Amino acid sequence: MNNTWSISDLLNELDRFEREARAAGLKEASVQTYVDRSRRFVRWLAGDFQFQGPH
Repeated sequence: MNNTWSISDLLNELDRFEREARAAGLKEASVQTYVDRSRRFVRWLAGDFQFQGPH
């Protein structure tokens, strides 16, 4: 099966992922860790993220 996802689709699913993490009772710091890292990846896919740090 070959699914095609738009950036908008991925962001919508990420919002759903965040809601489910909260509903599962995860602590806020854990929710943010899961969501923030995933959101950065989606932004990278969209060309809206550049790595920062020592080069």
